[in-house]
Amino acid sequence: MENNLLNDIKAYFNTDVIDKLSAHIGTSSEQVQKGVDLAVPSLLLGLQGSGENGLATFLNSAKHLFGSLNLGALTSSYFGAHEGADTKQFESDNLVANIFGDKLSGIVESIGGFIGLDAAAFKKILGASLPAVIAGLTHKGANWDLGRIKQSLDDNKASFAAALPSTLGLGIFGSLFAKAETPIELEPAQVTEVPKAVAKEPYVHSREQVKERTKGAGIWWILIPLVLLAAWFFFGRGCSGAQHTDGTAVDTAGTEIRDTMAGAIHLHDTIAVKRDYVDVKLPNGSTVRAYPSGIEDRLIQFLESDYKTLSTEQLKDKWFDFDNLNFETGTANITQDSEQQLHNIAAILGLFPDAKIKIGGYTDKTGDEAINKRVSQQRADAVKDYLTRQGLGSQVLDAEGYGSEFATVPSNATDQERAKDRRVAISVRK
Repeated sequence: MENNLLNDIKAYFNTDVIDKLSAHIGTSSEQVQKGVDLAVPSLLLGLQGSGENGLATFLNSAKHLFGSLNLGALTSSYFGAHEGADTKQFESDNLVANIFGDKLSGIVESIGGFIGLDAAAFKKILGASLPAVIAGLTHKGANWDLGRIKQSLDDNKASFAAALPSTLGLGIFGSLFAKAETPIELEPAQVTEVPKAVAKEPYVHSREQVKERTKGAGIWWILIPLVLLAAWFFFGRGCSGAQHTDGTAVDTAGTEIRDTMAGAIHLHDTIAVKRDYVDVKLPNGSTVRAYPSGIEDRLIQFLESDYKTLSTEQLKDKWFDFDNLNFETGTANITQDSEQQLHNIAAILGLFPDAKIKIGGYTDKTGDEAINKRVSQQRADAVKDYLTRQGLGSQVLDAEGYGSEFATVPSNATDQERAKDRRVAISVRK
């Protein structure tokens, strides 16, 4: 069940309000509704992450701007033909900027792009949603008590996060949710040695948006595809003695195995995008090396939230995709350079001994479904086995291969488009 505070705020946006906002922004009512559904929890998460001092400053400004809130007249307080509407809109937009700071640009671009809106349009929706958020937090302007509002935001953080698609993750909000500003270096005794192979640039098979580092690459971005193409022609075609014209590999036993899981490395795949590692701080003060806004960061934030207040069904719908987990083509053999991410996840789970997880394996819609199920199950089991060897077996409730059951991209789409359906993921359970 969705959080009551969220329901109260969203209830303001009836059909009439959505239609008026649609006309004001110049986009469809359907797009505006999608925008509001994401804008409201985003604003609440932003306020929750601003800290007591930041929240106090915000409430003082909001009370000055919306001190005489009338829920039935909130539409005109943001836009309309009345005198002062433009000023209200401008000041509301400034409050939104104060909530998110320098993360605002990335947030509006990420969420706007997710629902098919340009950043400017989603920014307007954020501004239009803010008065309703303030009304919900202050009981329509009747109670501005800082302690009560802060407690309400803290208590419901997990519900706000659950209202956002899991593919976005809290990472788009950046340091708003970081527990510490300065990472502490790991003591040698705190972690086991990570294989040297992890220093290699990883293959990226993830739903998360990544930033390409092409500056200074020069002619190598032209030569690398040619080298890989040549390698595929001279070596890939001859592996195991056969390959079908549709790209389906044949193993030595003659069984067709289509590589359908995230992380499986194809020679015909798009060139791997380079990503920088950052230090992600763990609750015990140590750090792990991981991608910005990757599974490690998002999993920590979720486990530190009040996720146990979520229903079983809400938890089942929230998954955290591995973004640096690779397998040898057509197998469940984890590549050596993937062990760092598995090591990171083991370290995180070890700090939350009460947390239980389920591991899921997924494929795209191509290939034989029976094989898809088998390979996805084997790869989910491989992750479970690794965590069990790290002494975390009691925290892994189950591992299940779903094959293409939850794939969303058509089988005739490009391999790059289908890649987001090929993944291994973790879901936190009670």
